[in-house]
Amino acid sequence: MAGIAHSLRQAPCLAALRGCARLSTSAPVRGLEELIVKAPKEGEAVVKAGRAWEAAELRLKSWDDLHALWFVLLKERNRLHAERMMHQHLKTNMPEITRYKKVKLSMNRIKQVMSQRALNEHTDPIVQAKLKAFINAL
Repeated sequence: MAGIAHSLRQAPCLAALRGCARLSTSAPVRGLEELIVKAPKEGEAVVKAGRAWEAAELRLKSWDDLHALWFVLLKERNRLHAERMMHQHLKTNMPEITRYKKVKLSMNRIKQVMSQRALNEHTDPIVQAKLKAFINAL
């Protein structure tokens, strides 16, 4: 058994990865802690929410970029939903309530752009139907 572990440590593909840092765009916190919104520290500027993505901007993105952006927005929507529930429970007003609407609008526009691409890029009705089913399942 020790011989197998030793040979795996010496494998060329694993040796090339040793010492490499993992690339991640998410916060290092995992699980439900990601949904907890922390109040800004004293003296720290409150970050203003941006605008929703325009369909014209999304049309310039690749399928992979749209898919990745979808999951970023999904995570943000879930975080905002948790924040909204927390404020309802505490009977306080949620700051910048429009953030939730902007995220949902961006998600709807991604679905619209992906649907348009599915119809324009593929002429086979079976492929179009499968892509539409995939997009609608998002």
